[in-house]
Amino acid sequence: MRTSHEELRNLVAEEAARLIYEEGFRDYRLAKLRAAEQLGASTPTAQPTNEAIEAAIHERIRLFDAETHPALLKKHREVALEAMDFLQPYHPYLTGAALEGISSPHSAVTLLLAADSAEEVMFFLEDHKIPFQTHDRRVRFGSKKPEYFPLLRFYVDEIEVELMIFPHNDRFTQAPISPVTGKAMKRADRKKVAALLNQT
Repeated sequence: MRTSHEELRNLVAEEAARLIYEEGFRDYRLAKLRAAEQLGASTPTAQPTNEAIEAAIHERIRLFDAETHPALLKKHREVALEAMDFLQPYHPYLTGAALEGISSPHSAVTLLLAADSAEEVMFFLEDHKIPFQTHDRRVRFGSKKPEYFPLLRFYVDEIEVELMIFPHNDRFTQAPISPVTGKAMKRADRKKVAALLNQT
């Protein structure tokens, strides 16, 4: 009996969700390609949406990690709140897995910061003796062309924290476009993260 396109998309979404949650894939496109390859589903009609993969991650947590995931998510949100308090001068927002409730042992706590320059944040971390790595990330705002922005990484209790740094100007009032949904990133300020933590 042949598998329908819808069933195949669901299988690819489930496998991509497993790759992201269990094996640490962070790029949804790469996770989809690997999942499709493993399942022999190379046709374009077998490609699920990123939203379908995110829904599959939630379902995977519900089915397999319902007992252990709340503690993990709480720890990631505690680290997020601690980092937001520490980085308060840079108007931090939380985004990503910890906000969406799909943190895994491999996912990072992602904060959006506004600063006059990346060097300003680097000096701040250095002054507090916090070792970090420097990277950059391709980000798009609205209909503008994607640009590369500085990204810093450090660790708190073995949890990766990544800081995406944007200019401290009017554009920071807009949320960047999410590579997952293609819409404005969901983001939360300190007050909202504290409220989420109380619910976790």
